[in-house]
Amino acid sequence: MTTGQTMLAVGALVLLTTIMLNFYRIFSSSWDTLDGTQLGIDATTIATSYMEIAEGLAFDRNILDENIIVSNEMDLTFPSEFGPPDTVDHVSEFTVFDHFHGVQDTTTVQGLGTYVTDFEVHYVFPDNVQQYSGNQTYLKRMNMKIWRLDPPPPRGAGVDTVRMWTVKGYYGFQ
Repeated sequence: MTTGQTMLAVGALVLLTTIMLNFYRIFSSSWDTLDGTQLGIDATTIATSYMEIAEGLAFDRNILDENIIVSNEMDLTFPSEFGPPDTVDHVSEFTVFDHFHGVQDTTTVQGLGTYVTDFEVHYVFPDNVQQYSGNQTYLKRMNMKIWRLDPPPPRGAGVDTVRMWTVKGYYGFQ
């Protein structure tokens, strides 16, 4: 092999190495994007499941009986009394929308990881559901924050949190 052929072979090896390194860098970046997208899809699915559970519950502890109609907002549960009863171990046992307040629930999705969901429930104003009310109203808002606990995010990446909310209203007909 002559010196010219050796130089060509070394140049080809350097070029191939550069191409391979760039390929794996781009592939790695794409994988992180796909993983983040999957996390968002999973977290949104979990949040939707919780919303469906919550929407099927009674609006308030003071009106568990469907035959009772509350005509005064002050007859509803005080915001300081929100939260699950001591006798309940899991969200599937909740009977009232505001039982979710202050709860942190863990969900494991087969093959995808473990997710944690934090819940808050607040009364909100009918003309602005973004603003919390310190008093009883006929609307309650449930906020959820969902993030993946396991497997942990890649080193140097922050925890990606999905935030969703739903509003439940009380309507009584006489």
